[in-house]
Amino acid sequence: MDKKAEDMLKKLAKDVTDVAQPCLEKAQPYIDDIRSKAEPVVEDVVSKASPVVEDIKSKAVPVAQDLLGKAEPVINVVKEKTGPAAKKATKAAKTVGDGISLRAAKAACKEEIFVQYSQHEVRTSDILDRAKADYVKKGNKITDIKEIQVYIKPSDNAAYYVVNHSETGKIEF
Repeated sequence: MDKKAEDMLKKLAKDVTDVAQPCLEKAQPYIDDIRSKAEPVVEDVVSKASPVVEDIKSKAVPVAQDLLGKAEPVINVVKEKTGPAAKKATKAAKTVGDGISLRAAKAACKEEIFVQYSQHEVRTSDILDRAKADYVKKGNKITDIKEIQVYIKPSDNAAYYVVNHSETGKIEF
C-alpha cells in the first residue's frame, strides 16, 4: 500500500471515530445499565447450576469408572485374540500382495519359448494351441480341458499331449 492510500485510510478512520464518539457516549449509560442488571442474573445462574453440575460429575465418574472396569477384561480378551489375527491378516495381505505383484509382472512380461532342432524352429505356445485344437477336433469341448501336458519329441518331429490325465493325442510339427 502506498503512502497516499495509507494516509487516506487513517483520515477516514479518524473521521469515523469522531462521528461515532457522540453515539458511543450516549449509549454508554445504557450499556452500563444492562451490564449491571445482567451480572447478578449470570452469577445467580452459575451459583444455582454449580451444585447440579457437581452432582452430575460425582454420579457420572463412578459409573464411568465401573463401566471401564467391567469392560477392561473384555478389551484385554479382544486385544489378546485379535493380536495374532492381525499378524496373520498382515502376513496374508503381504502374501496376496506379493502374488498380485508376481502375476502383474508375469502379465507385463512377454514370454516366448522356442524349440530348435535340425533345421526347424517351433514356438511352444503354438504347439500348445495346436494340441488344444486337435483335442477339440476329436469332438471334445475346449472348456473340458482342466489340465494339459505336452511332450515335445524332436526326434519324432511331433508333440504328444495328455488332457485331464486320460485323453491323449499326437500333433506333428
